[in-house]
Amino acid sequence: MKIIEVDEELYQYIASQTRSIGESASDILRRLLNFPAVRTDHNVTFAPNLSADNQSAVEISNELARDNEKVEEKPAAKEKVATRKQSDEAIQKVVSKVRELIQSADFQQESKAVVRFLAILRVLYRTNPESFAQATESLQGRTRVYFARDEGTLLMAGNHTKPKQIPNTPYWVITNTNSGRKMLMLEGAMQSMHLPEELIDEVRTFFTVN
Repeated sequence: MKIIEVDEELYQYIASQTRSIGESASDILRRLLNFPAVRTDHNVTFAPNLSADNQSAVEISNELARDNEKVEEKPAAKEKVATRKQSDEAIQKVVSKVRELIQSADFQQESKAVVRFLAILRVLYRTNPESFAQATESLQGRTRVYFARDEGTLLMAGNHTKPKQIPNTPYWVITNTNSGRKMLMLEGAMQSMHLPEELIDEVRTFFTVN
C-alpha cells in the first residue's frame, strides 16, 4: 500500500470533481490530468487522515490481477441489480412526503448538509421501505459500500467513512463526503426508486459542493 498525503484544500477540490457514484480517486485524477481512461490494477480511495497534522490521505492499494478478477465478478453483477418499479400511487406518496420535508421551515433553515442528507434518506425509507432497500442495493460502488444495515460493514472500509444511522431506520450510510457526492448518492437512490427528475432537481438546490 502506498499513501500520498495532500492538504485539506487540495483534497476537497479533488473530491468535488466527482462525476458519478463509484468513481475512484484514480479515475478522477486521470480525468483532471488528461490521462487516458484505462483499466488498471490500482484502486485509489480518498480518505481524511485522522493524524494530528490534520492532513488528508490518498490510499493507493496495489492488487494482483488474480484478486481483481475475483473482486470484480460480484460487484459487476451487483451494479446491475434491477429495481422493481413501484405503483404510481406508491411513487406519488414518496414524492409528496419528500416535498413536504424540503418545503418545511425546519429543513430550509438547516445549515448542515449531513442533517438534510439523513432527513431525506429517512423519508425515502419510511415512505417506501421496499423500494428504498432495492435502491440502496443497486448503489454499491466498485470498491466502496455506501449503505448497510449495520455500522460494522461500513467501518470495514476504515473509520474515515464516518457511518451514521439514518434516523428511525435500520440503515447506516457513509457521511465522509462533500455535499456534491451526498447529492449524487441521493440522486442515485431517487432514480432507482423511479422518482421524477423534477423532484430530484428540487432536492439538488439544497446541496452545493463544499
